[in-house]
Amino acid sequence: MEDQRAENEPEWADAVPFFYQPDKRCIYRVPNKLRKVNEAAYTPQLISIGPFHHGKPELKDMENHKRIYCENFFTGTLKSKEELKSFITDRQGKILSCYAGTINQGDNFDFSEVILVDALFIIQLFMMDSENPENDYHILRSRWLRKAVEQDLILLENQLPYFLLQDLYNFAMPVSCFYPRNEVQAQEQENRQQRCFDLDKICYCLPCCRRSHPRDHSVLTVEAAESVHPFLKLTCEFFKSYSKGKSVRIGVTIKHFTDLVRHFLCPAEEMTWVDTPIKNICHARKLKAAGVNFRLLKEVGFVIKGDESHDCNFNLACFTSMDLKLTLFCVKDETECVVRNVMALEQFLYPDSAYICEYFLFMDKLVDTVEDVNLLIESGVLVNKIGCNETVANLINKLCVQIMDDLSCYGGVCGQLNKHYEISFWNRHVAILKGVYFKDLWTGSSTILGLFVLVFSIIGTMKSLEHNPI
Repeated sequence: MEDQRAENEPEWADAVPFFYQPDKRCIYRVPNKLRKVNEAAYTPQLISIGPFHHGKPELKDMENHKRIYCENFFTGTLKSKEELKSFITDRQGKILSCYAGTINQGDNFDFSEVILVDALFIIQLFMMDSENPENDYHILRSRWLRKAVEQDLILLENQLPYFLLQDLYNFAMPVSCFYPRNEVQAQEQENRQQRCFDLDKICYCLPCCRRSHPRDHSVLTVEAAESVHPFLKLTCEFFKSYSKGKSVRIGVTIKHFTDLVRHFLCPAEEMTWVDTPIKNICHARKLKAAGVNFRLLKEVGFVIKGDESHDCNFNLACFTSMDLKLTLFCVKDETECVVRNVMALEQFLYPDSAYICEYFLFMDKLVDTVEDVNLLIESGVLVNKIGCNETVANLINKLCVQIMDDLSCYGGVCGQLNKHYEISFWNRHVAILKGVYFKDLWTGSSTILGLFVLVFSIIGTMKSLEHNPI
């Protein structure tokens, strides 16, 4: 039985060294229980990247486009295809160790070739997008097609390890944004042809230059004045709709594009985590009735903060008000797909700091019906770009199905809200009165006028009783 299994197993399956497993894994297959909630959100619709979805008939049309991009890449590098494929083959074990899950592809499946084509396609796509977004290439010319490719590149099952893309970029395109690529390539070609330059001397003669590490390549690399890697700049530029101006912090290791998008969506500052899940809190309408105000928090990422204040100097609970501050949540067509894949990644890789999962678990508590969505939209903390508000309510309520909730970073905020609601009897009734009788200028004016009429009627009745006692 063992011999039969070994026979059917592809040769590259044995290339995974023991010391690469399992802590190096970062690309996962989404579990069936999670996938069944919305299978389309985890499945590429246009293009396959990596081994998990390679060869699917519905994705074959884009294979020709990937090959065209690869051919264009070879016109801009001095490396041959054999050199680049050897580069991939030498790192095959390390690449394989990043994938958690079975890779079933048959006898004709060339793992190195698949990884090379996909990696070169991504690098060439990013460079073309940065150099001339309005070019004549089919993918970038069509906004719809570009967005569809961008969305597929974020899927958890549709990833390449980021270290591979960056190392391959270093090996094939040793340039930075401060030096035009054609000038550096021309200089490199001249050096190769004349074969009379001492690279060590060049390193001391040219400004801002250094010799790159041998494990990457053996040519001269121009070093940028900034510490950001040029390929990381290209990547952030391509996914700028998610970055919102946020950069990758120094010391942060990006594992792949899903991980990069998570980094953009996470709070800028680390939060305190406790080993208790989010407590049940009242939905948005009840909190509003208890005097909780929903405010827009102008920070990057998904963040929720509570701010309690007192309207008088006596520090009485009945005069206490509270602001619940939330960063802007803009619901678009691609929102569910992006959020679900980031949440799935957190379930595997970040169980102790699942910021995105916690944010939407909290939102699930706030939103019960479409009225809660209406309230959040009126408060300016939620924007609906998919049409129906009821659809937004259903989306928020379904995002956390099959999501584990063992730790929480919003325990303090939940405690504040529950305490405020329990002791704010006065706030609740005042809020109800304001909502019914003072919701706008005309209603308030009518209420005040009615009160005056009532007071004068009572006074008139009392005076008439004085003059005409029963």
